[in-house]
Amino acid sequence: MNWVSLVMLLAVLQSVVFGGLVAWARGKYKVAAPAISGNEVFERFFRVHYNTNEQLIVFLPAIWFFASYISMKWATILGTVYLLGRVIYAVSYVRSPKQREIGFWLSAGPTYSMLLGAIYGALATILVSAT
Repeated sequence: MNWVSLVMLLAVLQSVVFGGLVAWARGKYKVAAPAISGNEVFERFFRVHYNTNEQLIVFLPAIWFFASYISMKWATILGTVYLLGRVIYAVSYVRSPKQREIGFWLSAGPTYSMLLGAIYGALATILVSAT
């Protein structure tokens, strides 16, 4: 589980970095707290961070349970794709929100796949133990 743990910790760190970019953009584009609007580029940084946190709340349990029930190796691979997808999403969204789809799906696809796999693994374990 060491590699899976590392990917999970990197995902949390990635969210922290994206939050730092929001703070940086707030200063650069002069959007005083607590406002979350007022400059379009700042709002893009804010949305990247917010969306990443929305994904993170599903990603973390999905990767953990997928690794536990299905495969640590595939959890590590899919988790790494998620991390790269989030970076692509962030860069694309800040440049032009219409270009965010590839990065979104490179992160959401692995997350949803692991979530479904984890549910399958949990159900299979329940059914095996019930017999």
